Amino acid sequence: MLTAEQIRVAAISIGFDDCGIAPARYLEEDAPFMDYWISRRLHGDMAYLERNCDKRYDPRRLVPGAQTVVVCLLSFARSGHDYHRSVKSLLFQLETELKRIGGDDIVNPDAQHIFCDSAPILERRWATLAGLGFIGKNRQFIHPTLGSLVHPGELILNVAVEDTLPKPTFAGCGDCRKCLDACPRQALGNSEWDATRCIAYETHKCTICQLNCPYNETVK
Repeated sequence: MLTAEQIRVAAISIGFDDCGIAPARYLEEDAPFMDYWISRRLHGDMAYLERNCDKRYDPRRLVPGAQTVVVCLLSFARSGHDYHRSVKSLLFQLETELKRIGGDDIVNPDAQHIFCDSAPILERRWATLAGLGFIGKNRQFIHPTLGSLVHPGELILNVAVEDTLPKPTFAGCGDCRKCLDACPRQALGNSEWDATRCIAYETHKCTICQLNCPYNETVK
């Protein structure tokens, strides 16, 4: 049987910055929040968020037989020009190594099981469930040492994995509201993100909330 420690060691050895796992399950906490958020049209014209909700909330519907979600992180600094290609390339290498350790049947060969911003998966939530960090007030996933300047990728396994990795607790944002105050359009609010006000929603280039995050001070 594969262990989380074996998976993490393999992921780090091929070039990822961090890695964790979580059992595949229905995200009962996120589904009603997402449905309510979408019903209020806060997602703007991102119509894809209205589709494939059953798969978005449960990776077992996305990948038949899924039992474990492996989440790997690659920092902006190491991802190159095309982070999709960089992350997926490393995930394929990780799959090859894990097959060597655990056998070919650890993945579903008849379904896509490697993802990076390319499928209905709540990537930030799975990164938190894998024990890698938390969701900040800027609605970004934040790693305690890498900050929010990371790209997540997922490898879905069709086997249960013994989780020997500790699941730490994180200090979170506390009373800090630098990202909220810095947002020029008040898109972050106090409890939800309004995409229709976000500059990045229009241009894909605004990073003001991330640049003002103290967790990113050492990785800028």
